[in-house]
Amino acid sequence: MADEKGLKRDELETKYDYGNITDNDKKVVKEIIDFLRSREQVPISMVIEELKTRFELVEVPMKKIEDSVWGQLTKDEKLGQSVQGFKLTTEDGKKVRIPHIGFSADLNYLDEFVNRLVKKIEGIKSK
Repeated sequence: MADEKGLKRDELETKYDYGNITDNDKKVVKEIIDFLRSREQVPISMVIEELKTRFELVEVPMKKIEDSVWGQLTKDEKLGQSVQGFKLTTEDGKKVRIPHIGFSADLNYLDEFVNRLVKKIEGIKSK
């Protein structure tokens, strides 16, 4: 049987059941409370948009590493890289997440990498 919106009974969204609060639920609520306290001077509309993004209620695309100058310069390098977070910003009027990248390698490899990088830059300048 469908309701007025065409949803079947088993597809209906129900209200949150406060009788089954888990430790994880409490952790999320505490995080939201701490977040709100840290943003007391920020207009509520901005806080709401940030919460929507943080909890992925609105998907904001992540800028692709491979499309960046960094990605192009390091694509063939043996660097350990991981996205450790992101900065939310606006580009061309649209929200985008800019990844914060951590990378690692042995010092001797990094020295070799920097030397190769310098040669690439010198090659570009001489053209």
